[in-house]
Amino acid sequence: MNLKQEQIRWLLENVSDASEKWTIAVEPFPFTVGRDDDCSLALQSKWISRHHAQIQTSGGLLWIRDLGSTNGTFVNRKLIQDSELLEPGDIISFGRSDFCVKCINSSWPTNAEATASFDSEELARMASLEPVLRRLIRERNVIPHFQPILKFPDMDVIGYEILGRIDDDDLPNDPVELFDVAAYMGCTTDLSVLFREKGVDLGRMLPGSPLLFANTDPVELDRLDVLVESLERTHKMAPSIRVVLEINEKAVPPTDEMKRFRDRLVDLNVALAFDDFGVGQTRLVELAKTPPDFLKFDISLIRRIHLAPKRLHQMVLTFVKAAHDLGIKTLAEGIECRGESETCGQLGFEYVQGYFYGRPSPIGEFALT
Repeated sequence: MNLKQEQIRWLLENVSDASEKWTIAVEPFPFTVGRDDDCSLALQSKWISRHHAQIQTSGGLLWIRDLGSTNGTFVNRKLIQDSELLEPGDIISFGRSDFCVKCINSSWPTNAEATASFDSEELARMASLEPVLRRLIRERNVIPHFQPILKFPDMDVIGYEILGRIDDDDLPNDPVELFDVAAYMGCTTDLSVLFREKGVDLGRMLPGSPLLFANTDPVELDRLDVLVESLERTHKMAPSIRVVLEINEKAVPPTDEMKRFRDRLVDLNVALAFDDFGVGQTRLVELAKTPPDFLKFDISLIRRIHLAPKRLHQMVLTFVKAAHDLGIKTLAEGIECRGESETCGQLGFEYVQGYFYGRPSPIGEFALT
């Protein structure tokens, strides 16, 4: 299965002067507009405050928040009171400067396509890392980290997500870069299985027999039989531990395959979570056909949600209620501050995860049984 992710790039086109149009990409986020030089878009005008407004994205949606500017921020000539969702074609006004919102849709490449686009120098570097990574996989020299998952409202820890980490100066320590190298070698499955199996093995020592949320690489879903074999091994090494298998929401197999796979998971006492929910096109109909046990809402929806427009809150609330109606537990990930935590509680999330509650840590930093 080739997994492509939809990428939305947002642009602002200056329409104040028809004879002098120009466009700026709205990136990176948060994108700040104001008079100061440190702003993403610096506008030198007495009508503009030093830090006038800020643009954010959540789950593929764009929204703007006024930063207490003197002269206000307007969307389609209407003064915004706090935050407002934006759509292509909207006109944003800062002082006497007008901008039209535009977007471009494209796709991020698959791992295979990404490696094919590397230049010769990068390919040579990848090739030099191959024996190092193969040795790491062969020697199983990885250091799984564990990040707590808590339950509203008592905030008890009910589980941990297993996150793959290594300690090798010859390889990228960033997991995304490491999997890029593995994709070049064609061994992303081997690396993913290693992180998962060693994480479950170590996770048996965590106090309270917690749930262990274990990730999959999308490539693993091409061979569900091989994935099941890996899960059988983890079940044998830790039969009393309940594993929750995380699958990217966009990589879910066709319904018939998914139902057979789900039946096998039940036999192995493995629960199922759909990850990164809410980015791009959501699939509530497919959720109803093969509902997971957990639905993890993507970090892009949760980040700064306490500052987001009420319309976005309503959209998230609709998704949360729909999941609850299907008997699916909802989890907000990526929470970094009290405001995000409180808002997620108000929106009905049952479980939460993020730096606000605890960073990923090696097994030695936990009180072990």
